[in-house]
Amino acid sequence: MQNQKSGKVAAPWDTEDGRQWLEDLNPWGQAMRLIHGTLQLETKKHPQEIRAAAAMVVMFCRENLWPIRDEHQIDRILETAAKQLTAIKQLYEIKARSKPEMMTNRNYRNLLVSIDQEVRILEARMSDPKPPMPNEAPVSWGDIWV
Repeated sequence: MQNQKSGKVAAPWDTEDGRQWLEDLNPWGQAMRLIHGTLQLETKKHPQEIRAAAAMVVMFCRENLWPIRDEHQIDRILETAAKQLTAIKQLYEIKARSKPEMMTNRNYRNLLVSIDQEVRILEARMSDPKPPMPNEAPVSWGDIWV
């Protein structure tokens, strides 16, 4: 489908009908409540759940994909996700200080790089004007992004 304003092919969520469908989709509301609730959890007890919720925020933070249009609400979720990811990264760094052999583990290093990339994507979405979203996935995500 072409975007009527620009004349170029639009993503499914970039059309008015597509956006309306997403807003009306009840599971979206449930997902947003689950994501928001998970982002409120304590990072020390639930780092993996929080990271999974933040990953959903990273995926959905592309322009026009959020099922809500309130930019302030979106920014609060983005800010919370970025803050929680940063706290999780700090937990991993503290753990690595007590186990220096972790620093030589490629998966561990990729995890830290990926979290940095995820935070940058969230911060970019909060900036004004919003830069285009990166084409590549965070390093630990594999081919899911494209």
